[in-house]
Amino acid sequence: MTTAAKVIAEARADLGMRENPAGSNLVPITREFGKIPGYPGGGYGYPWCAAATSIWCKAAGLKAGTDYPHTPSTLAQYDWAKTNKRWYSTPKVGDLVLYSSNGTRAGIYHVELVEKVSTSSITTIGGNTSGSAGDGIEGNGDGCYRKTITRGNARIIGYVRPRYADASEAPEKPWDGKSYPGHLVRRGDRGAEVKAVQNMLNAFDWKLDVDADFGPSTEHAVQVFQSNHKLMPDGVVGPDTWKALAAGPLKKEPAKAPAKPPAKAPEPRTLKLKDVGDDVKAAKAKLIAAGYTYITPGTYFDAPTQVAVMDLQARRQLDLTGQIGPQTRKALSL
Repeated sequence: MTTAAKVIAEARADLGMRENPAGSNLVPITREFGKIPGYPGGGYGYPWCAAATSIWCKAAGLKAGTDYPHTPSTLAQYDWAKTNKRWYSTPKVGDLVLYSSNGTRAGIYHVELVEKVSTSSITTIGGNTSGSAGDGIEGNGDGCYRKTITRGNARIIGYVRPRYADASEAPEKPWDGKSYPGHLVRRGDRGAEVKAVQNMLNAFDWKLDVDADFGPSTEHAVQVFQSNHKLMPDGVVGPDTWKALAAGPLKKEPAKAPAKPPAKAPEPRTLKLKDVGDDVKAAKAKLIAAGYTYITPGTYFDAPTQVAVMDLQARRQLDLTGQIGPQTRKALSL
């Protein structure tokens, strides 16, 4: 049975996808969804945000028309949700969030998949958008991006909820504002969780603006706090950092920055044919998970692995090197 997590995994695999050429709407998703007569690019150059969510749902195993609206039209997604009583005003993970320019059906222009929900924000993955929400939501961008948006954004008109296996329709349990919220809090996030982090840091004599916006100043403060408490100074608030922050200072603790920034980790090597090592093993495991099941697991970079890498590069519109460098490593989430 298909879960929201499976659909989200399909969407995550497309993060970084870009139109080629820029502004053309030509992406692998429109090729997979199918041509629409009258559009440029041989019928494949149409706005593709709804096609993206449709392809992700289909690839994860949901049944078109029954479990989700398989359509390139955001208006059709809205109509399906209304007809099938799958229209909601509060979000859950796996929902399709629809945006309207004027709060009405006629103004609906964009859709994204809800990856994460907090008390004050949603994190989404969307196609045909840009990397920043700004004052509104970009509905004619150049690729597939993740972003965090306040739940009170005026452009949000509502949520389409596909039928997932074992999904509960009960509302999400409200966060208590004190305990770890159940997900990482990092740069770019906005909302009540960020405000809590800023308040806890200020208890350690930081003078942060408590603005609920996890920007560079908050990230730097987290890194210093982590260094002072023998935690990984990555600037991301996970369970261990949250626990240390919530414990409060044992004594007055000046917010002193380290004399030198943490040493930058060495860049991973570029993997190529005949290379051997645990990094090769990890890369092959990612390729197998991506569907290249003809690869034999192990630490040796053999010819079938090179073929799989080149196929992945072609699908993601990367340079066809057959090697695993920074771009391919990012595509594999290594």
